[in-house]
Amino acid sequence: MAKVKRNIKGTSEITLSSMSDIAFLLIIFFLVTSIFLMKDGLHVSMPDKNKPPVFISADKILTIEYRKDGLLYLKDKKAEMAEIKEELSKWNIGNAGEVVLLKISGELPYEKAVTLIDTVKASGETKFSVRMI
Repeated sequence: MAKVKRNIKGTSEITLSSMSDIAFLLIIFFLVTSIFLMKDGLHVSMPDKNKPPVFISADKILTIEYRKDGLLYLKDKKAEMAEIKEELSKWNIGNAGEVVLLKISGELPYEKAVTLIDTVKASGETKFSVRMI
């Protein structure tokens, strides 16, 4: 029996067409199996349209203003965040049923506005109103 010699040469090309298919399948797999995190935002309850508006006298409103230059004003006097925390603590003890009005500039960064709202909530205040200026 005669032996047949085969000429075995290595090819210098690598086909990449299957690699692109595998890459797209991996991308789709990771997109489908990944978990999308839903971050909780700022929960604000809006007034009911069907209820009549509530009128409160000016002496029962504590006004805090956050201007676009980053300055805080408490009752039209310049104040720091620590002073506002102290004043809110005093306000909550002696003024049941009264409201805090937050006047926040629309040009102020959101982080600062949210910090002020968090400060008001942390003080135990449940009734406050936010007004953009």
